[in-house]
Amino acid sequence: MTDDLRGSGTRTGSRRRWLRRSLEAAFYLLIVAFLVVYVQATDLSALADVQPLWWCAVVATVLALAFRYWGAFIWTVLLRSLGARGVRLDRELAYVYAKSWLGRYIPGTAPWILGKIWFASQHGVPRRKLAVSSLLEASLQILAQLIFAIALLLVVPQADSVAPGLRVLLVVALVACVAVLPPPVFNRVLRLAFRLLRRPPLDPGSEATWRTVGVGSGLYAVGAVMGGASLFFVAKTVDPGLGFDQVGYVVGVSTLAGAASMLAVFAPGGIGVREGIQIALLSLVMSPALALLVAVATRLHSVLIDLLFFAATAVSRSAGRRRQRVAAPDAAR
Repeated sequence: MTDDLRGSGTRTGSRRRWLRRSLEAAFYLLIVAFLVVYVQATDLSALADVQPLWWCAVVATVLALAFRYWGAFIWTVLLRSLGARGVRLDRELAYVYAKSWLGRYIPGTAPWILGKIWFASQHGVPRRKLAVSSLLEASLQILAQLIFAIALLLVVPQADSVAPGLRVLLVVALVACVAVLPPPVFNRVLRLAFRLLRRPPLDPGSEATWRTVGVGSGLYAVGAVMGGASLFFVAKTVDPGLGFDQVGYVVGVSTLAGAASMLAVFAPGGIGVREGIQIALLSLVMSPALALLVAVATRLHSVLIDLLFFAATAVSRSAGRRRQRVAAPDAAR
């Protein structure tokens, strides 16, 4: 009888491992497929005649990679504020975030969110807290970018060229975020969603607080500046004549394009939407031909940084596991 139970448990465990590996393999295959489509849509030949400022490319790369790690750090901060004890940005969760981040290349925001929930839950992080933190994370990120973007529209004269329809969309999205994000409203919406999905209600420790929203918004504001500064140095890599007096404007362009691309959930990685806005607005501070080159370079740079982020976290995770295996026999003695 005991042997039968053990055999049944072993078979169940094997099936679960097989299912987990199959889902992860399918996730990677989808990412590779859409990455191929994404890169093929990029006219790399347009960059053939560019004489880049390499030091600017290095600065842009450091800022972009720091922005990815900053996002992972914010994720763990939000999880802890929602009651996920013991969560910190270690090698395992950095790797989880990096491979889930690649899910942005699959159309829709669901693969990115579901990827984090699925992969992080394998490391003992409660799925319910992961679901709440992912929704909060996406909302706060959009809010921070919208605030910068609308500030650009109000302050910078060049932004008059932004299409009226996009202006309306951004304002409507900002109003929706401001209306939904106050904790009493956000938690009520979550409770309703859990009830409609016939899930057990959230415990009070898993609900958002004013501190959670405030800290998260501030951290994402810093991230928006990082991402915008990275775009500036990519642009200066292509156009050395771009002055440092345009840093604020380019940061605003970056956040405007980022907010619009996140709202365009139909586009993998915001493809087309982000570049269209960048070209239109950067053409006001450089020639249209150079603005087009910057958009192409930014897209290629973003893909390379995402792959570098994934590779760096994978190598760090493997090195950490190797050290643990080496240390285990010594600890046993």
